[in-house]
Amino acid sequence: MSAEEVRTEFFRLVNRGIVLGTVWIFGIGSVIAIISGYQAGRLLKESGVSIAGSNKIQKCYMIGALGILVDLAVIFIIVFFRKK
Repeated sequence: MSAEEVRTEFFRLVNRGIVLGTVWIFGIGSVIAIISGYQAGRLLKESGVSIAGSNKIQKCYMIGALGILVDLAVIFIIVFFRKK
């Protein structure tokens, strides 16, 4: 891949992860955000190209992890505080 193709693919992956992680979609968006961050990091590592926006990988991980934590908290609240 050329450097331009790597940059295009990188920004496509991280932007997809950030958007879907923010939208959340009942936890599915959070998982997609984590996977997209991982794929973008692997792409950078394998290609050896230096990209200025590489901090977006951490944003994907943070948004994904936060979404999963919210999902687990909601499940915890539903299970333990429901009326019997």
